[in-house]
Amino acid sequence: MMKGIWGDKKPSGLVYDALDETCRMLALEERMFHAACDALLAGQEPVEDVAHEDEDINVGERMVRRMVFEHLTMNPDQDLPASLALVSIVHDVERIGDYSKSLLELVRWCTVDSGEGRYKDECQQIREMIEPMFGQTLKALRESDPDLAREAMRQHRKVKARTDEVLEKVMETPEVHHDAVLFSVASRFLRRVSAHLSNIASSIANPFDKLAEDEAEPG
Repeated sequence: MMKGIWGDKKPSGLVYDALDETCRMLALEERMFHAACDALLAGQEPVEDVAHEDEDINVGERMVRRMVFEHLTMNPDQDLPASLALVSIVHDVERIGDYSKSLLELVRWCTVDSGEGRYKDECQQIREMIEPMFGQTLKALRESDPDLAREAMRQHRKVKARTDEVLEKVMETPEVHHDAVLFSVASRFLRRVSAHLSNIASSIANPFDKLAEDEAEPG
C-alpha cells in the first residue's frame, strides 16, 4: 500500500490492522453500492441492509482512527506519513457508504411511469463505469500498485465528464419529467462515489503532499 509513503517497508502491528480494516470496509461498500444501485435502477429488493452496514462502516472508521492514534502514541517516529494517509483514506471510505445510502433513499421517489427513462439509462451507464473502480482501488490499496491506482483515477475523470453531460441535458430541457430530476440527483451521488474512490487511489499513486490533488473532489 502507498508505495511512495511506505518505501520498501511493510506496515506492521496496529498500522497493518488499520489497513486491513480499511480494506474490509471498502469491500463491504462495494456490496452496498451494488445493492443500492440495483434497488434504484433495476427495482430490485436490496440484498444488503445498507443502513445497518453503513453503521458498521462508521464504527470501522472510528476503529481505524483509534488504531492509528495508538500506534503514533507508542511509535511517534514510525510510519508517520502512512499513518496520516490512512486517516485520510478511511474518511473517503466512510463517505462512500454515505452516498450508497443516499442512492438507496432515492428509491422512495421512483415512479411506475418512468417518463424520462433515458436518464435512468444514463445513470445505469455511469454505474457500470464506476463498478470496476472498486476492484481496482481495493487491489491497488492491498498491493501498493500505483499503475492500477492511476487507472481508477483516469476512470473518475471519465465519470465526471459523463455526469456533467447528464446535468447539461436536464438543464437544457425547458420542461423536465420528475424522473429527470430524480436521476440527475442520482448521477451526482454516483459522481461522489467515484470521486472518493479516486481520492483513495491517489494515496497509492501520489506522494503524501499531493493526496487527491487534481484527480478528485473534496469529500
